[in-house]
Amino acid sequence: MRFSFLGHNGFALGDQDSPVLIDAILFPRYGEEYTSSPVEIYPPRWIDRASVPTPAAVVISHEHSDHFHLPSLDLLPRNVPIVVGPTMIQTVVDCVESLGFEVVRVPFGQPAVFGDVLITLYPPGRGTVLWESRVSQVYARDAADPDASGLFLGIDALVSDTFIDDLDQGLVPPPAAVAVSNNAQVTPPGVLGSLGNLKEFYVRDKARPKALGYSPFAGLDIVYELLDGTLRSAEGFADSHFLICGGGFLKDYEQMGPFPFSEQKQVAAAAQTLVRKMTVVGPEPGDLIDATVHGIAVVGRLEWLGTDYERFNELQDRRASFLLSGEPIPMKHLISATTPGSETAAIALIVENLDYLAKAILLAPLGTALLTLSQDGSPTHPFVLKLLCSERTDVSLALDVCSGRFVEVADLPIGDAVREHDFGILVHATDFAGVLRGDLQIWDIVGVAMWSWYEGPSFESPVAVMYAAYGEQIRPDIACKAYHAQLASIAAKRDLVN
Repeated sequence: MRFSFLGHNGFALGDQDSPVLIDAILFPRYGEEYTSSPVEIYPPRWIDRASVPTPAAVVISHEHSDHFHLPSLDLLPRNVPIVVGPTMIQTVVDCVESLGFEVVRVPFGQPAVFGDVLITLYPPGRGTVLWESRVSQVYARDAADPDASGLFLGIDALVSDTFIDDLDQGLVPPPAAVAVSNNAQVTPPGVLGSLGNLKEFYVRDKARPKALGYSPFAGLDIVYELLDGTLRSAEGFADSHFLICGGGFLKDYEQMGPFPFSEQKQVAAAAQTLVRKMTVVGPEPGDLIDATVHGIAVVGRLEWLGTDYERFNELQDRRASFLLSGEPIPMKHLISATTPGSETAAIALIVENLDYLAKAILLAPLGTALLTLSQDGSPTHPFVLKLLCSERTDVSLALDVCSGRFVEVADLPIGDAVREHDFGILVHATDFAGVLRGDLQIWDIVGVAMWSWYEGPSFESPVAVMYAAYGEQIRPDIACKAYHAQLASIAAKRDLVN
C-alpha cells in the first residue's frame, strides 16, 4: 500500500492525487486561535496549502487538538466527506457541520470505501486511559484488493481488542505495516513533564537519575514498549513491519526545544539494529512510502509538504545547548495579565467548582490512596491544591477525606507543601480558572503551567485525574469551547477577506 506521512499522526493514504487524509494538521502550529501558547508540530514542516490535493475523505481519529483542527478542514472543498467513529463527541460533529461539511459516522468494524482506500475503524484496546478512550483506530487497505495486507494506525491508544479478534478469526488480513505512537515525552533533569513528580525536587535523593524522572535507558524503554509491547498484543503482528510516529509537538518548552528521543527517524534506526525480519521506519514529514509484506520503503517526497530542515536543525541545536546548560525550566503562567480583582475572581470561580473536583478525585484511584493514608491516623487532608497569585496572596485548599470537600488551609512555601502533603497540585489561579471557563484546555496547562506531586504510578497522579475530570471525555461543555474559538477565528478571517 502507498501512503505519505504528514507529521505527528497525520497520513495521506492511497492515490496521492485524491488521498484519504488521517488527522491532517495543515498548519505549522495549532491552538493559535485561543491560547497565547500554541503548539508547534515537530519535526517542523513547510506546507504549500494552495497545493493540498482534494482528498477523497478526511478521517478524524478523535477530538484532541493535535488530531482535529478546524482551520485545516476549512482549507478543503465542502464536498469532501469527514469521517468519524461512533463515539466521536457530538460537539466536534456540530462544529465540522457548521463549516458546511457532511460528517459520516462509520460504525466500528464496518468497512467503508473512500476513493481507492478501504477503511475500517476500530475502538481502542481495553485498558486505554480514559482521556484517549474515544480514539478510532484505522485499518486501511487497497479497495481494489481488500485481501492484501494493509496499514494499521494505532493512534494514541492500546491496540484494539476487536481488531485482534478479527485478525485471529481471519476476518481481515494481517497488516503489512503497523504505525505506533511514540508519545513518551521524555524530559531531562530540571524539566517537569505532564505527569512529572514535583516531589523529586524536594524529597527524593537528587543524586539518583531515576529519582529525577529521567532514566538513562529511556531510549531502550521506548523501543521496547513500542515494538515488543505491540508485538505481544497480537499474534497477527508477527510478520508486520513498523512505523514509529506520534510525539510530534514541542509542548511549549521554548528553552528545551524538542523532547529527547522524539526524533522518530533516529529511534527507528536504533530499533532496526536490534531486530530481525522486520523493517522499522521513522518517517519524516513529506515521505512517500510503500508498505508491503516484504518491508517498508521511502520511495519519494511530497511536492506540497515536507520537513523544514532549517527550523529542524535550529530546534535540535537549542535542545543540545539546554542539555549542556543544566538549567531548570520554571513553571509558566499562561493568563498572566492579572490584577488583584481578576485573581480574586479566579479563586472564587475555582472554589465554586471544587465539589466537582473533590468527587472526581475520590472516585479515582487517587481517592483510594488518600483514604488509605488517612486510615493510619495521618491528617485527613493529604491532598492540597495550591493556587499561585501574582497580585495577591496565594491560596491553598486541601481535600478533607472525611467531609469529601475542600477546606482552606494555611498556605505553605512549595517545598514545605510538598513535604507536608502526600499529594498536591501547583497552578496559577488564573490558569485553572481559564480551564473552568473554557478559555484554555486542560492539555494547554498540564506540565508547562500545572505541576503535581504524588506517590504511586504516574497514571494515578493528580494531573492524570485532571486529564480525566476536565478533558473532553467528561467535560465537553468546557473543553470544546476551544473549537468554538477556532470557528470564530475562521469567521473573522472571512470577514477581513470580504
